[in-house]
Amino acid sequence: MADPVLGRPMRWKVRLNTENIFLITGLLIILLGWASDYLGLVVLQEAPGAGGHSAGSIINRLFFTLFGLFFAAGGAVYENHWRFLKDPIYSKRYVIQALFILDGALHLFAFNDHINESLVEAVFFAIAGPIQIAVGVLITRLPAKYDPYLLATPILFIGLLLVALAVPIWPLSAVEDIYDLTVVSKLIEALTIVLLLSLMRDDHTLNWKTFRQAALGLAGH
Repeated sequence: MADPVLGRPMRWKVRLNTENIFLITGLLIILLGWASDYLGLVVLQEAPGAGGHSAGSIINRLFFTLFGLFFAAGGAVYENHWRFLKDPIYSKRYVIQALFILDGALHLFAFNDHINESLVEAVFFAIAGPIQIAVGVLITRLPAKYDPYLLATPILFIGLLLVALAVPIWPLSAVEDIYDLTVVSKLIEALTIVLLLSLMRDDHTLNWKTFRQAALGLAGH
């Protein structure tokens, strides 16, 4: 396709196939669930839930998020059903993609829980959530060399929580407390680690050479 004004080939082309349309719609469903939760907790100032945070219903949060993920999965299965059946590595990547998006959505809900209590934590979740979702969308398109970086993500989140449970992390003045969203998020991250290790074994990237190259890449070498 040529640019109608300059007559040059157009370099960018959006391909809205069934998979991408279902994915976008699924993400919008998740966004709708987050927005309704934000409206109830932050705007309408509904009564706090259990656990010491202004926590919304974990059931409602999981319902919206999982419904969006299952909706997106419908398009992926429709477009790539033979690949899901014949390529276990691709299937595993898709499950990891869903887990990244799910955990990112839970971190957005954590933003709602912390916005009236700790601006620092709220900002952290406001940044972490969208980044996780964006990375999740790209996971099935990323080459295997990025697997160590993906593995580092859930490990980092679990490590930060363990430290925050033991000592206050500057500039916070108190240790973090655990509530239902924390438990579900850490279970998802633990499952993500297990699946990523299995994926790296299948991709033959579960070795010191791969981790060393990833570390050198971060260092700019």
